[in-house]
Amino acid sequence: MKLIYYVACGLAVSATAHAQTRACGGESQWPPFSYQATGSNEVQGISADVLRQVFPNPLIKLLPWLRCLTDMQAATQIDIAMSTLKSPEREQIYLFSRPYFSLTPSYLYASQRFPSAPVTQLSDLTKFKVCALRGSYTAYSKLPAASIDSGAPNYASLLKKLDIGRCDILIDMQEIFGGFAQLEILPFDSERYRILPLPETSRVALHYAVSKSHPEGLKLIHQIDKRLDEMQQSGQLNRITRKHLAERSN
Repeated sequence: MKLIYYVACGLAVSATAHAQTRACGGESQWPPFSYQATGSNEVQGISADVLRQVFPNPLIKLLPWLRCLTDMQAATQIDIAMSTLKSPEREQIYLFSRPYFSLTPSYLYASQRFPSAPVTQLSDLTKFKVCALRGSYTAYSKLPAASIDSGAPNYASLLKKLDIGRCDILIDMQEIFGGFAQLEILPFDSERYRILPLPETSRVALHYAVSKSHPEGLKLIHQIDKRLDEMQQSGQLNRITRKHLAERSN
């Protein structure tokens, strides 16, 4: 009986030990949605600030993106993955909040290498060595995943691949490339590089994601959705978004 009592107590402690909501984003930085300014430990950005309006004092950390997703899927160390894009594969294992922003699929290239835009239709991508960040969502490109070099663990490494000729084109979201350029986290010199929307693509919705195996997954998603609806109706969601986009343009 004592053993049963101790085990029951242990389970009760375990269930309440992580009352603080735990969220993650990618440590490679994803401005203006989740990033850390030089010398700061606080995660800043649209995704982080919106989440702080949903949960009291959430614990937000930046991890390698694949580890962020793995830990969220396991539902042991992380409750919520921020700034997540939907895919059929992810919908099998994650619950998604309603969208809180949408992104523009784009590509980046060296202007010295290509005097004019190298991609005028989406199928042009098949002519080039295309690179993307490890673990990133690239379905909008219509390229087989195996044909994209996704070995770079961070954006600095990704940009270096372009500089040394291991890639012709980088694909990601225009808002992220722009965020790096405006915040000067990486040297996206407008004279040296060009960032253009990918033709024949649509904007991609951004969500919070929770594992389907999380014991309170549906409750978390309902709480996020309810608060997002309230923030949209009050204009608070738009104010948070505009604040960070205005900081980028200053």
